[in-house]
Amino acid sequence: MSRLDDGSGHDRLWPLTLLRFSLALTSVLLFGQAVSAGLFMGGVPVAFGLHRELATVSGVALMVAILATILARALSRAPRWPIAATIGLLALMSLQAFAGFRSLVALHVPLGVVVILLSVALTVWVWRRMPRQQPNREDDREGPEKAAARASVRMARSNNG
Repeated sequence: MSRLDDGSGHDRLWPLTLLRFSLALTSVLLFGQAVSAGLFMGGVPVAFGLHRELATVSGVALMVAILATILARALSRAPRWPIAATIGLLALMSLQAFAGFRSLVALHVPLGVVVILLSVALTVWVWRRMPRQQPNREDDREGPEKAAARASVRMARSNNG
């Protein structure tokens, strides 16, 4: 075993932690987008620059979340659908940015609401539904000989009982 793999399965949990925090950060930043848009529409001109910068940072945070969903699938056996969901959310954010640059407020604002809601829904799901720890995988740690012996004992017990 390497120093990074202590055999407990915790080495496979870091992508889930990264996913949780990157999605939470994305949601907070997107909420900040709504606040800065409201300030700008309310007559605070400096809020426009903040709105634009928050868009960039929230996009980067979402890209980290996309990477984390791929790693969570590969290393932690997470479901596949969050990969598509985070990529879809990035596509919606790109469409929203396009609408914003073109001053299509009738599309930009409602799409912003949808993006925030989807981001919060993903964040809530990942904090409530994703496993907090790996299931006990003794068979992975003890080697093939012991795993085979353990499996044959289990089979014998189930056939006898």
